[in-house]
Amino acid sequence: MNLREGRIGRQEAACLAAFGVAVNSLVYPNDAALYALGNAAYLAAPLSLLLLLPAFALVARAMERRASAHLGGFLCDALGGLAGRAAALALIGYLVVSAAVPLIQFLLSMHRYVFPNSSVQNIALYFLPPLIGLSLAGLETLGRTARICLWPFALMLLLPLLLAIPTYDASSLFPLPLEDPLFLCGCGVRGLSRMLAPPLALLVCARGVFGVKNAGRCGRVAIAAGGLFVCAAQLCVALTYCYRNLRPMVFPFYRMVMTSYPGVYLRMDKLLLFFWLMAGTLSAAFYLYAAALLYCQVTGVRDVRPAALSFSCCAAVLVALAAGSAAEWFRSAAAAIVALLPLLALAPPLLASLAAFIRKERRKA
Repeated sequence: MNLREGRIGRQEAACLAAFGVAVNSLVYPNDAALYALGNAAYLAAPLSLLLLLPAFALVARAMERRASAHLGGFLCDALGGLAGRAAALALIGYLVVSAAVPLIQFLLSMHRYVFPNSSVQNIALYFLPPLIGLSLAGLETLGRTARICLWPFALMLLLPLLLAIPTYDASSLFPLPLEDPLFLCGCGVRGLSRMLAPPLALLVCARGVFGVKNAGRCGRVAIAAGGLFVCAAQLCVALTYCYRNLRPMVFPFYRMVMTSYPGVYLRMDKLLLFFWLMAGTLSAAFYLYAAALLYCQVTGVRDVRPAALSFSCCAAVLVALAAGSAAEWFRSAAAAIVALLPLLALAPPLLASLAAFIRKERRKA
């Protein structure tokens, strides 16, 4: 048996999940539809946070009700063997995509602003070794690395908000896109699906964080810390740029650094980008390890390394194909997958939770 779970404390687990919430929410393809009638991004972020907290609490409470040791066992217990394995496969796909999408944004930014003379594929090759190494190292290595890097990463995430203070303009917040409340709710649900990967990965690794109850506590702390930072960051982006200027931007959070004090901090933007890339790689490796562990939980395989290696290679290939000159059919398929991401993320755990509350509570022996 080689599941590489180990044991980590609350601080390590909360740091690991909080980095994931921040990275997955901010380093994501910029949807031009968010700025059709005004900047809806900074209004949708608090809504996503308000939806995520009860959704995660519901799943964690349902797992406690059925006395499940981890998410894989909970899905099979609540939905049955076959349906539970199908739901787990959907979540595995969701975790792999959640690992790949922020790395695609990092790759595009590095190619455009740091290594313009290199090909996208050559840059993408450097993503594979850290993904494989960290995902094979297991939960304990990931958690302790996140705890060690807490303050450097937190400082590098806060620095763009501080550097951009002279450029803030309250008039950029208007007009408020309140004409279509359903569209705003849809944006909140899509934001929820982006933020859900880190707390779900914690529930997969519940044994490594001393049980589902402790995983629930760490998840709530991570959601609150990471979610509040995301809300503040989206507000700062909205204060910096008018909604018309945000439509064509690839990475608005990164552009804030380039806009602030032009010509003074010539290397600050690249330094911050590499720190964010480290945080994104750590979060992606956490999702890939959780996907591999979830696969082992529902199939009975007792070695996480082959699955972790396979999923890391899949994520690296997705990054290289999506960021490079891929075929049109691949781009269409990728757009469809991203559109279905809320369904892949929300349906399996919520259906399992509903089934768990319908069934009789199970007491621990």
